[in-house]
Amino acid sequence: MDAEPIADPSPTPPLQGPPPQGILSKIFLNDNGIRGGWRLLIYAALVAGLGFGGGIVLQQFIRPTRGVFSLGSSFAYEVFCFTVVFGAALIMAQIEGRSPGAYGLPLSGAFGKLFWQGCLIGLVEISVLVGLIAVFGGYSFGDVALHRKEMLRWGILWAVFFVFVALFEEFSFRGYTQFTLADIGFWPAGISFSMLFWRFHLSNPGDGIGFWLVALWLSLIFGRVRLSSQDENAKGIGFWPSAILLSLLFGRVHLSNPGESWVGALGVVMIGLIFAFALRRTGSLWLVVGWHASFDFGETFLYSVPNSGLVFEGHLSNASLHGAKWLTGGTVGPEGSVFSFLTMGILAFAIHVLFPAKKPEPAQP
Repeated sequence: MDAEPIADPSPTPPLQGPPPQGILSKIFLNDNGIRGGWRLLIYAALVAGLGFGGGIVLQQFIRPTRGVFSLGSSFAYEVFCFTVVFGAALIMAQIEGRSPGAYGLPLSGAFGKLFWQGCLIGLVEISVLVGLIAVFGGYSFGDVALHRKEMLRWGILWAVFFVFVALFEEFSFRGYTQFTLADIGFWPAGISFSMLFWRFHLSNPGDGIGFWLVALWLSLIFGRVRLSSQDENAKGIGFWPSAILLSLLFGRVHLSNPGESWVGALGVVMIGLIFAFALRRTGSLWLVVGWHASFDFGETFLYSVPNSGLVFEGHLSNASLHGAKWLTGGTVGPEGSVFSFLTMGILAFAIHVLFPAKKPEPAQP
């Protein structure tokens, strides 16, 4: 894949100070300011603090019943979570002296052309995917389950809900963290992510920890070799190793969903990489926010099938999936179908064609 200098998230503040002097300065600072690892720790502390304090306030107004899905409570939770991760990034932007838009969600592009293009891509993807499953006898639409007024109400509710789901998940995995992780060194990134995956393993010993660790370190080694051949002065792991690490984490988090499978989790990893590719080519998360939201909307409401192993109320029809798991995805839903990998591959090529890499400007004589 081509490297596009215009979309490179490696942090470079507008004004660089002198090289750090003294032991403590060298530990906490580099030529660009605060080291990437410390910035991520500060960001994580801000997220934890805002989440804890805001969560206490939120619980005074919303008290969901454990084990019972409530769209209202879930909606408030998604809005709150996005507010926390984005609010922490706004504080970091002030600390780092950057525009908040550098982290992937520029206000100038909010719900603009890229967002609606993403919505179209997501709807086309889920429609083609479900259509392929139906052609091979694995999907039936069933009877319409909602009356007109209810249909409109649920349609609007799910559309808005999934926009906030997409905002939260995309910014969490491909926003500030993607931007800053690219500036972290090889060993800090490898050790911290190994510890994170091990922490997940302790709560689910059957998660295949060996696979996640091998994939993690191979991606770091690949990135180290690639960057070394391009830039001897490169200090961070770079865009693609950080994108791979976060996509692996994205898949591992989804593996915890009830009904999720290994195939579905690997599909989440792949779509995470494709979303990172779209970020790389467009320089913005607005395309993938629309893409993510409309795909989830199509699964849950339009085609009324499981979404990453979860089945929700308020779906358009009494649809059913039937047949082999490789075809339908089983309890995972269409994301676990073999055709999902086909549609994702086609869309990756489409992104390559629709958003070509920008050629670097020639050096001034």
